Formats: sequence, C-alpha cells, structure tokens
Amino acid sequence: MSAVRKKLGRYIIAAFFLNIFAIMSVGAMCIMLVGDMLHNIQNIRLESAHVFQADEINNKIYKTIYAIDKAVINGDSDHLIYARDIIGDVIDELAISVVERQGIEHDLDELDKLNAILTSLAKFKAVVGDLLETNAEFGVFEPVLIKKLDKLGVNVQLKSEELRSHHAPLISSLVDDSYHKMRFILFLYLLSSLIGILASVVAYMVLTRNTVSPIMDLAKATQDVAEGDLSVRVATDSETEIGALYESFNVMTEKLELHAQEREEFNLELARLVEVRTIELQDANRTLRETQSELVRMEKIATLGQIAASVNHEIKTPLNSLYLNLQLLTRKINKYDWPEEKPRQGLLTVTGVIDNEILRISDILEEFVQYARFAPPDLQEKDLNDIIRELEVTIRETARKAGVDLELDLHDGPLPVKLDNKKITQALLNLGVNAIHAMPEGGTLKIQSILSSKNDAVVRVIDNGTGIEPDDQEKIFEPFFTKKEKGMGFGLPIVRRIIEDHHGTITCKSVVGEFTEFEIKLPASNQEQKI
Repeated sequence: MSAVRKKLGRYIIAAFFLNIFAIMSVGAMCIMLVGDMLHNIQNIRLESAHVFQADEINNKIYKTIYAIDKAVINGDSDHLIYARDIIGDVIDELAISVVERQGIEHDLDELDKLNAILTSLAKFKAVVGDLLETNAEFGVFEPVLIKKLDKLGVNVQLKSEELRSHHAPLISSLVDDSYHKMRFILFLYLLSSLIGILASVVAYMVLTRNTVSPIMDLAKATQDVAEGDLSVRVATDSETEIGALYESFNVMTEKLELHAQEREEFNLELARLVEVRTIELQDANRTLRETQSELVRMEKIATLGQIAASVNHEIKTPLNSLYLNLQLLTRKINKYDWPEEKPRQGLLTVTGVIDNEILRISDILEEFVQYARFAPPDLQEKDLNDIIRELEVTIRETARKAGVDLELDLHDGPLPVKLDNKKITQALLNLGVNAIHAMPEGGTLKIQSILSSKNDAVVRVIDNGTGIEPDDQEKIFEPFFTKKEKGMGFGLPIVRRIIEDHHGTITCKSVVGEFTEFEIKLPASNQEQKI
C-alpha cells in the first residue's frame, strides 16, 4: 500500500528532473552560442580598429601626396619636409602594427599588405629625401625623381586601398555568423516555450483529473462538515495518496459524529455551571464596586477635612492676629503727634499695602476652603491665551528678582475654553511660582499653549530647574506631600482638583537637574464636556 501511495510522488519527481534537464540543456546551448557571439563582437571591434587605422594611413598618404604636389608646383622644400615627416609617422605606425600581428593566422594576408605598404613607403621616403638633397637649395626639382615619386605615390595609394578593403569581408562574415547564432537562439527559445506550454497543458489536465478534482470534492465535503453536517462521507477508487486522504477523512467524520452528542451534553452542563458562576461573580463585583466607591468617598472626606482643619488652624488664626495688630498699629500711627506729615503718610502707605495683602490672603483662604467643600467652578467662555498673558504680567517681577527669563509660546489665534477665570489663574500661578522656586540660581520659564489633534487646549509650564525625583513624581498631587520646609503640601493637589473640576487632566514629566514639565489639557469650548 505504501508503494502505491508513493506513485504520485515518483511521477512528480521524474517530471521535475526531466524539466530541469531540458532547461539546463537549452540554457547551456544558449550560453555557448552567446559566448560565440561575444567572441565575434570582440573580433568585429578589432577589425573595426584595423579599418580605422587603414583609413588613417590612407588619409596621411593623401596628405603626403598633396604636400608633394604643392612643393613641386610652388618650388617649396618645406612641403617636402612636411611630407617626409608624415611618411615617417606612417612607417612607425605600420612597424608597430606588423609586430602586433606576428603569429596571428587570420591576419597573415593583412600582414603581407602591411609589409608591402611599408616597403613602398620606405622607397617613397627615400625618393623624397633624394629630392630634398639634390634640388632643395635651388627650388627646382629633378623631373626624373618627380616621375618616380609620382609612380611610387600611385602604388602606395593602391596598396592602401587594398588594405582598407581587406577588412570588410571579415566584418561581414562575423556579423552574418552572429545573426545566424541569434536566430538559432530565438528558435531554441520558441521551441522550448512551445514544448513548455504543451507540457503545462498536459500536466494541468493530468493534475486536474487525478489531484485537483478530488481535492475540490474533499474541500466541499469539509465545508459541509464545518457547517455541521457530520454525516458526510466521500468515496473514491484512487489508489494514490488521495485515496488514503479520503479514508482518513471518513474516519475523522465518524469520530466527530460519535463525539458530537457527548460534546453537546458537556456544553449544556458547562453553560449551567457558567451561569451559576456568573451570577456569583456579578454579585461579588457589585459588592466590590460599592465598597471601593465608599472607600474613595471616605478618603476624600477625610482629606478635605484635614485640609480645612489645617487651613483654619495654621493660617487663619495667625492671620487674624496679624490683622488686629495691624489695626492697632494704624491707630497708633494716626494718634501719634508727628513733627512732619511725610513720615506718617509713608508708614500709612506701608500699613495699607500690608492690609491689602492680608485681605488677598484671606480671599485665597476662602477659595481654598470652598475647594475643600467641593465648590463647583463658575464656567464661562474665555480665551486661555489671555489668561496666560495676564499671568505673565503677574509673575514678571517675581521672575526678574529670581533671575528667571519668561518665554511665552502661544497658539496662533484664540483658544476658547469654558473655565473659571479665578481658579484657572490660581492653578497656573501656583505652577509658575513653583517653577520659579525650582530655579534658585535662575533659568528659563516657558509657558506654551497649543490646540491638540483631539481638540484639547493644552498648556505646558516648563522650567530647567532642579527637577523632581522619580519616586516623588507619583506623590506630588497627594495632599500633605511636600519637600518645602514651610510648605503644607496643598498647592499641587489644589491645582489637580481645579483642572479635574474643569473636566481636564494634568500630568508631570521631570528629569532631575534638567527640566520639569507640567501639561494641562482642557476641552475646548466647541468640544462636548465629559460628564
């Protein structure tokens, strides 16, 4: 049975190796023909160079004859000297060519022609030399020498023309041979393509009948099984691997059908158990959420109570005492008999400033207590850039005294946001003052505003101060956490509460000794508020 099942494999392997052998044979033959064509191209290039050399020699011979004619007509020995120099150059070139062609069989005829030209040119040069020696000083040339020179010139020209015509048949023969090989390569390509197409058609028909059609039938049966019909069976008389596959498929569907009922019963029991467990988990989850909400609520109540108690105890009492003593001081200043009015006015001015600052602190404390009591913000549409500009004016003097440069990088155009002006100003002021305090040796405070791709108004407060430790970055928004000696740890928690009351978020990024960046995201006024 195993030998039968390997039948298709043997056919496929035999066809594969036969195809490889045919491809390699045709390829090897084409490579040999292409190699011959490349050799022909090299010979054509060489013969072309020889034709160019023959043309150049012929041109120089014509120049020589033309110079001799002018010398005879004008009685000028300079043209004879010029002709003799050209003949010398041609002789040198021919001598080199003769040496290069020694031992090359297909150049023997050309070598004979070159030697004949070389001999004629040597005679030609000798006659020109005789003509110069006998007649140059009188400007009259001997007729006998001129006749001899003319006869040698005609002879050299004829031999030069024979040399030029020597290469044309060789080049034509090489070109014809290359065309013949190219046509033979094309014939091989067309023949192999035709055979390949016929073989592909035959292979497709055989493969379709013995493999593709049975596999498609099996795929249809598999699809029926996937749709739930486990009673499907397939039959075939194939003795190849396809037959073994059909038998395996039938065994598989029988086992699936046997286990289907057991699986259904198991699923029913499992569904019952899952339903019971789901009810238990829902009850437990509901209880957990209620407990968690209660714990969060109690934690917030405890935190806010601690904030309110600390504010009243730590600030309100000494502030009230300070205010009462300021009033007593003001009365004493008014009652004192001053020799001049100017000192009195100066002191009253100072006490007035202190009085205003006490009132401002009292207002801030009132707002702080309102925060502890969950006072909702009074939302009105404002331009966030205007608030940042007002903040810059407010902290400009403080920054200058601390040696801090202020930089504003604001979004082009307005950033309309529904916000509480006082609370947002308080939050930004708190971040700005913290940033200045974080740069005791001076630095740069940058306030940036942009409109994000999600239509959020984003404000970034960036300083290059001391930075925040990584472990502390998770605690800075918790009440009572502070690294300042006189701090109470309420600043950043208040800022976060203000931002969250505006349906926004605040995050912090910092690297110790390099920078700290607080980023606030507020929904723009044309974005729906999240409830």
